[in-house]
Amino acid sequence: MDNWPQPQQAPTHLGPIEYRDVGSGPPLVFLHLVLAEASHWDKMPALLADGYRCIFPTLPMGAHRLPAHADADLSVAGLARAVAELLAYLDLRQVTLVGNDSGGAISQVVAVNHPQRLARVVLSNCDMYDDFPPKLFAYFSLLPYLPGGLKLAGHALKIRLFWGLPFVFGRLTNEVDAVKIDRWADALLASAEVRRDARKVLLGFGPQVTNWAAGELKKTHLPFLVVWGADDKAFRPRLAQRFCAEVPTARLEMINNCKTLVCWDQPKRLAELIRKFVTIG
Repeated sequence: MDNWPQPQQAPTHLGPIEYRDVGSGPPLVFLHLVLAEASHWDKMPALLADGYRCIFPTLPMGAHRLPAHADADLSVAGLARAVAELLAYLDLRQVTLVGNDSGGAISQVVAVNHPQRLARVVLSNCDMYDDFPPKLFAYFSLLPYLPGGLKLAGHALKIRLFWGLPFVFGRLTNEVDAVKIDRWADALLASAEVRRDARKVLLGFGPQVTNWAAGELKKTHLPFLVVWGADDKAFRPRLAQRFCAEVPTARLEMINNCKTLVCWDQPKRLAELIRKFVTIG
């Protein structure tokens, strides 16, 4: 992971969260998917840190090292509030918020509830409308109710033959990053408190969140760039097309040869689009 900085800590109402901070210039803040952490974006510093300050928080979503407070609100609204607290702690202004997968759902709620420090939002293949989680990953909704379900998920993620299945990573990316997935699984298995946090996060997922956010964003003044992998079978392009038809400040860019994890499959193209979006708004 070239150019990947050491983590720092920021206080939030959830407890301290780690973040990585690299580069200087207009701020970009990147939100990762569930059961993952900031290294989801580890290809981006080499592509953007020459002209931007890139902030990569690790939210308490299942691969974090710092457990949240036992009574922490780990709903999507609670996670969005923690993002806003990070922006305030770092005194970031005119932020470009970038979200992928479930990080995109959180980004939508940040844009609704905490837009004050935002200048624009980039959404790449993410939960929207009724797809939170998408049907292909509907079993995520069952994991919190299955005794030992998250520990079982962690063990399953250690089996490389398992990664290519359609309901794991086979539909999410063209090339699985083994180093990251091993580290994420290790974090989930290492701590009962981390698994507790992941369970609470998953219990907060549901289409009522994303349908509400999309409805509220019809009134937003924030510009949205929706960057969508055209080959995605989990978050199909119709979601992005509907969002851009209903949110008047949103525009769509499709990327070929790309699935859900755009920053893994086509990081250079994603970086190019982010640069252009920040420059011209």
